[in-house]
Amino acid sequence: MKRELKKEQTRLRIKEAALSLFSEQGYETTTIEQIAKASGVAKGTFFNYFVSKDKLVCELQGVFVMNEIMNLKDKPGPLIPRVQMVVFLLAKQLPLNKSMTRALFQAIFGSGPALDAHNRMKSEMTDVLVPLIKQGQESGELRKDMPAEMIAQLALQTYFGALIVWSMEDKEEPIMDQLALTFDLFFKGIVVKQHD
Repeated sequence: MKRELKKEQTRLRIKEAALSLFSEQGYETTTIEQIAKASGVAKGTFFNYFVSKDKLVCELQGVFVMNEIMNLKDKPGPLIPRVQMVVFLLAKQLPLNKSMTRALFQAIFGSGPALDAHNRMKSEMTDVLVPLIKQGQESGELRKDMPAEMIAQLALQTYFGALIVWSMEDKEEPIMDQLALTFDLFFKGIVVKQHD
């Protein structure tokens, strides 16, 4: 158990060092050597945890979201508040500032392998969201006139779009505020309207 904990701590140090460096100097100019040095590990050790810089970037985004979404389907209660909680947990999990967010998207858009990995992750996230959305449709909480796949894709577009727009603005509005407003409008578009 001690060994596993040490490995997880090393993995976390590498991710934190990478995020910091991406934020300071951008994705392209950050090297694996710099990430290894900043995290206090040898370059070879970096490759024990991540096969490439691209894979590291994708892991920074995807793992947490996938686990949280999968946990949602077993929790009782209305779907919308549970999904909102995942969005906010994600925003807290990655302590994003604007330059770091721009660096992450630069990494994704600037590298074919990183973009492919990001698209695979989005596809996996869609696959995990669809049964949850169907559950919401069957319970009468979500509209049935839109396919669950379409709602899942729109949810991801809403999330990534909010991040991109927020990272480009000069205002110092916290990401949580942007996500709250954006998803409030998104959810109003997919819930079943109650008639009085």
